[in-house]
Amino acid sequence: FHVHPTFFCCTRIMDYLLSTITLVLLSGSLAAIPEPTKKWTFSQTLDHFTYGEVSAQTFDQRVFEYDKFWSRSDDGSVGPLFVYTGNEGPLESFYQNTGFVFDTAPQFGALIVFIEHRYYGESLPFGQESFEPKFLRFLSSMQATSDFAQVINFYKTHYNITKVVSFGGSYGGMLTAWMRIRYPQLVDIALAASSPLPMMAKTAKPKQAFFQIVTNDFAMSNEQCPTIVRNGFTKLYRLYHEGSSSFDQITNSFKLCSPFNESQFDHLVGWVRNAMLTMAMVDYPYSAEFLGSLPAWPVDAACKIMLNEMTKSNDPMKAIAEAAGLFYNGTNGQKKCFKIYDEFIECADLTGCGTGDEAIAWDWQCCTEFQLATPSNNVTDMFPPLEWNPEIVGKYCREKYGVTPDPVRASREYWSADFETASNIIFSNGLLDPWHAGGVLEDVNDRVKAILIKDGAHHLDLRGHNAKDPESVITARKEEVSLIMTWLRNPIKNDQHYDSLEEKLMNF
Repeated sequence: FHVHPTFFCCTRIMDYLLSTITLVLLSGSLAAIPEPTKKWTFSQTLDHFTYGEVSAQTFDQRVFEYDKFWSRSDDGSVGPLFVYTGNEGPLESFYQNTGFVFDTAPQFGALIVFIEHRYYGESLPFGQESFEPKFLRFLSSMQATSDFAQVINFYKTHYNITKVVSFGGSYGGMLTAWMRIRYPQLVDIALAASSPLPMMAKTAKPKQAFFQIVTNDFAMSNEQCPTIVRNGFTKLYRLYHEGSSSFDQITNSFKLCSPFNESQFDHLVGWVRNAMLTMAMVDYPYSAEFLGSLPAWPVDAACKIMLNEMTKSNDPMKAIAEAAGLFYNGTNGQKKCFKIYDEFIECADLTGCGTGDEAIAWDWQCCTEFQLATPSNNVTDMFPPLEWNPEIVGKYCREKYGVTPDPVRASREYWSADFETASNIIFSNGLLDPWHAGGVLEDVNDRVKAILIKDGAHHLDLRGHNAKDPESVITARKEEVSLIMTWLRNPIKNDQHYDSLEEKLMNF
């Protein structure tokens, strides 16, 4: 069902569409995400903030497009652009895990576009040399949002598009909110899911720390599980301090591919912590492949594994080893042993930077503009105390990249977390997601809305609808669609719109 753009003026038709969308969102499991109808590269400016030879350099930025839902009429009017602002990873991952855009685009007659973030996936300005410190200087969120603006402007000017809705989850959600703030003439509405902007901006101290929420998630599964985790780490520390005579037990319990030695201790602790926190982040009600091949409700699955191991061996260290193995080996994994340095990379982000080249890129961004999660303390959470303060981060970043973090840069550049004068932004947060404590959890004004999802993990609402979705996410998606439809139908009074960035500048 394609919607002609001129229908946006008709209240009766729009009300009908809202009821139709509700039926679509409740209709069952989503089919596989369709392949892009077009994959292409945009010749992107390397440096948007200088003049001369550097600013003249370009690189190829990947764009995925899907146009089967896009409405185009004989008079030249077209449906809106739905654009996803890419995250810290290859574009394919976000394209395949953002089914909400594909679920809702038919009712809006929207053209779907996903843009890859510079320095991730295949959008590498200097090829494999991109990750050398001398070339990383062109990686920042400001450069990335300028990239997105260029691509969006291309679509607006070449395809007569007048309305743009941006979507993003996690870091991508931060970027999509910033797009509405930096470029209101290009982006009409932004849906920012699981984006911890107040935490990042240091303008709001979370009532709960990241690792406390991870602990609470495990406690909700079974109140014994946090105790098992604490005891498991306690035993690991005890064996470590006993010395080499106990190292074989650590090697065997964690199924390590190479014998454990004392230099690996901190990394092994991080490896386990990373598994626990990531399963809490992606605690989806069905099996999924995002950030790992995991079963439905992975926190419950990990907790059950630990309880079974305690029944079998009464060994809490082996219990946490088996639970971590669920994450790194997946539900149908074939690994006989674990290579912890391949599976987990320590970095400036306590919640992990991923693996491969993407880990270098995200590590750089956390060493320059982002400082997110607070450390664990073993008082309000189940993890060993971890000291991680600006001095330690600064030392790490100077030694690795020769840079010192600027903890207020993003806050300074993007209005901090003060959205009082912003408009048309939806902030959604799942209460199972450890990041939600750092998010926007209350309405700011009539045009900056907060949606809370009781049973939602990390940007669950952006995933495609599924028969196993909890009622809270179904309700949240309906509200998101309603707000988008309403705001498209009722633009802000006196809000001047232009068809292109060039036209906007000409009328400045």
